[in-house]
Amino acid sequence: MATTNKIEKIFAQDNDVVKELTGAEKEAFLAQREADNLEEEKRKAEMKTQRELKVSAYTKLGLTAEEINAIL
Repeated sequence: MATTNKIEKIFAQDNDVVKELTGAEKEAFLAQREADNLEEEKRKAEMKTQRELKVSAYTKLGLTAEEINAIL
């Protein structure tokens, strides 16, 4: 069975100059992209948690789901 290697090519543009990232530049870019993705997932989870806390508090105050959605 033949296997295929999918190699991702990454290009960066600086003004009018476009170049392919290779070696250390490519590794740094990929590491930064992964870190950015993890940070975004963390931020989304925190926002979801905050929303759930607010919904819980508004529910305890006796607001309906429609009223809570209008507030949020």
